[in-house]
Amino acid sequence: MKNKSTVAVQNFSGMVSLSKSKRLSSMRDTVKAVDPQAIIYKRNKGKLSLLEQARVLIEQTISEIKSTYPEGKKNSLFALRYATEKKMAEMTLGEVFKLLKLKSNEFSKIREYRYKE
Repeated sequence: MKNKSTVAVQNFSGMVSLSKSKRLSSMRDTVKAVDPQAIIYKRNKGKLSLLEQARVLIEQTISEIKSTYPEGKKNSLFALRYATEKKMAEMTLGEVFKLLKLKSNEFSKIREYRYKE
């Protein structure tokens, strides 16, 4: 049998330090950032009409999904997984809720309205 020895690598120059990684810093920034749409939705829930509430909720969900994607690829990855912004604008609210897997029980009266006018 051959003798095997274990090797530990410390200070390998090929590794990127956590403070210099662009991807990790963008992830940290998205976690720290506060979504203004979420604040608007929670603060003005009673003041907004049902249609406006649905649109704000959808925009909030889209921004949450996009925040998980890396910078520069947000729109293309979102379009691959869900749909392009153009296609979503042509959909009804019910279709968008189904696409984003949102509960639409309280918005059942306005399911047939267009997402964007």
